[in-house]
Amino acid sequence: MTGASATDGYLAFLIARDGEPDVLRHTLSRREAFLDRLTRDALRSRLRFDRDAFARNLARRRPERGLDERMLWLLATARANQAERFGVGLGELYGRVDPDDPLRVRIGLQEHYHTRLLADVLGMFDLPVRMHPPPVMARAVIWVLVGIPERWSQPLAGAAEMVGCVIFRLLRDRGIALFADEPDVAGRIRLLYDEILADEIGHVGYIASVLGPAGRSMMRRLFRLLGVRLARQLPELVALYGRAALAGAFAAEFGSTRWRRSCRVERTLRR
Repeated sequence: MTGASATDGYLAFLIARDGEPDVLRHTLSRREAFLDRLTRDALRSRLRFDRDAFARNLARRRPERGLDERMLWLLATARANQAERFGVGLGELYGRVDPDDPLRVRIGLQEHYHTRLLADVLGMFDLPVRMHPPPVMARAVIWVLVGIPERWSQPLAGAAEMVGCVIFRLLRDRGIALFADEPDVAGRIRLLYDEILADEIGHVGYIASVLGPAGRSMMRRLFRLLGVRLARQLPELVALYGRAALAGAFAAEFGSTRWRRSCRVERTLRR
């Protein structure tokens, strides 16, 4: 498939899925309708968490000792989109998103929705989202992505999206397990995280489809090189899974079968 046909097919899918963009308000019409429905059907967990402890640990580089798995998961959820949100804001500041490019506009706006979706996850537990800059290594990768020409940055951008897929999948699955005693809450966690994962997998498939064989090979090598290192920038994720299990999760993801599926995702979306 040529880069042009991949772009056209992916754009058609995004228009059908997300609706029309409003760049000034950072909205997509169908995403707004989706979130409005969730607001009308708001859920609250029976559990209550220490808001002061949550805010205090969110401001720390590493979580305090003795936090239970649920609090660690909530903190990881609050941090999960910091890097991508920082990258989108930096790209907008430096004019890397052309407002006349309907595809890039929609992809950028999706990242704004990821922050809102994660805020809705935390809202079920009466916890706020406060934006903080990502850790140093993540910021360095973002500065490289923004600062170099796109034809060079695409394999790195694709690798970063692959990392996002793994992290969001891990958090989704652990959240469902941790709150399984509240089926409605666990179901809402699945729904909100699946919305994010659908975007992330689409981004991986799109970038893979416009890169040539050498670019896709570089994308995979960068994922293997940077994936676990970037995931370890979320210390709560390390505390939840342990270093060995986290490394194993990254080794298992995007193996030959899943990689082929991600490379075919754009063709699937066109059907």
